[in-house]
This record gives sequence, structure tokens and C-alpha cells, in this order.
Amino acid sequence: MPTRALMRPQAMREEGLVARAFSSRHFLKLIEDTGKVGFWSADLRAERLDASPGLYRILGLDPASEVTFALGLAMIHPEDRAEHGDQIALLRSGQPINREFRIVRPDRTQRWVLHQAEVIIGTNGRPDHGMGVVFDVTMQHEAMNALMQRHDRLNALIAATAAVLWGTQANGEPTEMAQWMALTGQSFADIQGLGWMNAIHPENRPRTRAAWTTAVEHSAAYNTDYRILCKDGIYRWFNARGVPVLNRDGSVREWIGVCLTIPGRSRFGALAPEPSRPAPAAARPEPVEDVLIPSQIRAARAIVGLSKDELAKLSDVSVSTLNRLEDDRSAIRPRHDTLLTVRRALEQAGVEFTFEAGAKPGVREA
Repeated sequence: MPTRALMRPQAMREEGLVARAFSSRHFLKLIEDTGKVGFWSADLRAERLDASPGLYRILGLDPASEVTFALGLAMIHPEDRAEHGDQIALLRSGQPINREFRIVRPDRTQRWVLHQAEVIIGTNGRPDHGMGVVFDVTMQHEAMNALMQRHDRLNALIAATAAVLWGTQANGEPTEMAQWMALTGQSFADIQGLGWMNAIHPENRPRTRAAWTTAVEHSAAYNTDYRILCKDGIYRWFNARGVPVLNRDGSVREWIGVCLTIPGRSRFGALAPEPSRPAPAAARPEPVEDVLIPSQIRAARAIVGLSKDELAKLSDVSVSTLNRLEDDRSAIRPRHDTLLTVRRALEQAGVEFTFEAGAKPGVREA
């Protein structure tokens, strides 16, 4: 069915009336009232063009003023003029236009515009008339620039603080691991599944596996330390942190995380001894204070009324780590500094831990 017929009310078509209920001018006005589009038409052999009110509004011109091709070209931003100053010449040669560039209005404000134009060929076979539409796309450019600025800031922050940026699918399967592969020398095939853990020191793998699988299963934040065998053959300590990226329905879309370098010479070293060949006793740090047991942590948390989420935030550890610390059956040996951090958080919340000779470790209000 012709488009014009669709524009007519059914009654008019049935009665055979030829008058249209709405003219093209009505539709153009409705579109132009958005303030983001304007139209022009012109005899390409002349200089003056007919501009719609919307185009005057976009260009920031007085509706009583005359618009010419020369004026339009002069309004192109100086930095864009060399690339986009050929548009009228192209139209006069019969070529259509589809360009995006900046303009500088008389009040010195800048706008981004999208210009699309077509040519009408005359009876002599030469370009005769032209017509075009101009869209104000400034908001889209500002939004994109703001997005790129945030992206650049994030990249700069990651470059300054993190050695590795990584990403996985919702099920934990590696996807974006280019920096991990550059650090470890592993190939993409090597890291599939849990293959990336082969670059982690054997002593740290069980704890890392437990922390990662717990985080994935419960869609919880991931935070753990481990030693990575770097491409140069040296184990180095890193803190790995990750969070799930959620869909609107709360399901996990993907995981994103970083591996942060842990400074300090005591965290670096050549190939560490295998578990079957422990380091000499003199090399092991002596405990500086009594070690908490799971029942003490559970009892202390109950006394001060802290949830696991709240304690995790206070002590800067993951909920999965707290789950292991409070589990008497956990086979994963907690790191001393993790226990110390949790202990300090609970003590500041108002408890005192007791370690008396001949008695079980306990806890009481401070």
C-alpha cells in the first residue's frame, strides 16, 4: 500500500476524498520540534539554500538571516574543515554526503552534527538540486567522551596498581587472561578450566582452589594471596581480587578481577622448595601471638553481633575466607596475617580472646 494512502484516515479513503489529513509540513514540524534535526534544500547551481526552522536552531542562526553554502562551510570547526570542507563540491559533482563533524556557532559554542544529503539529477543529466538533513549529535559525543574518559582513568589506575587484569565467564572459565599469560608464560590452552592454577605455588593451590570455587558457587567476592611462578622462573606474591558482574535479574554475567603485586623483598624469591622439601626451621617465622581457633571466631562474632558480611568488610577479607576460618573441618590452613587481621577487627568490636594454660582457648567481652 502506498505511503500516502497510509497517512489518510480510513473514512477519507472510503469516501474517495483526495485531501490529505496531514501534510508533509506537519510531519517535518513534529520531527523538528525535538530540537535535534533540521532540513535544507537548494538549487546546486546557486549559492543560497532554503533552511527549515530546525536547521536555523541547530546552527544558532537568526531565522531572518540568509543561509548560503559558503556560510555553512565557514561554520565547520577549523580542525575539521580540511577533511569536511569538500561537501558542496561533492554534491555539485553528483555524490551523496554522509559526514559527522563539529561546527562553531556565532555565539562561539560548538556542536557535533551529522549531515546526510542527496542529489537530484536534472533533465540534462547533471546534478540539479540537493536536499539534506542535519542531526545534532552533540549529546551522543559527550556521552561517548565521558565513557572513554572513565575507561582511560580505569586503565591508568589498573596500570599503576595491578600487574594483571583478568576476566572469566559466569562459571569461572577463563576468557580475558592476556596479562596473566604474559606474566606466567602460559598459553590460552594451558589456562583453560583450572589450568591457570598450575602457575601457582603448590603450597598455595589448595587454598586458592577453595577460595575461587567457593566464590563462584556463592557469587561472592574473591580475595586471596598466592605465589605465581613468573615467566622468568621466580615465584612472586600477588593478591588476587575479583567480583561477579551481575545481570539485571541478579544472575552472574561474568567475573572481573585483578592481581595486585605485594611489595617487599620478603615476598620475592627464587623457586621455592616443594612441600616435600620444607625450608629449614630457621627460615620459618616464629608465631608472634596465639592463633585463633574456629570456635573462638564464631563465638566472638556472636558476642559483638557481627554478620559474616560485616566482619568481612571490617577485616578486609572475603566471606569465603571467613567461612573457612570458622569451619573446624576445613583442610585449608589459614595464613597467619589473615587470622591476625580478623582478630584485630573483633577485638576492636569489643571482645577479648583468652589463651590460659590448661584451658581451652576462649573469648569474652572486653
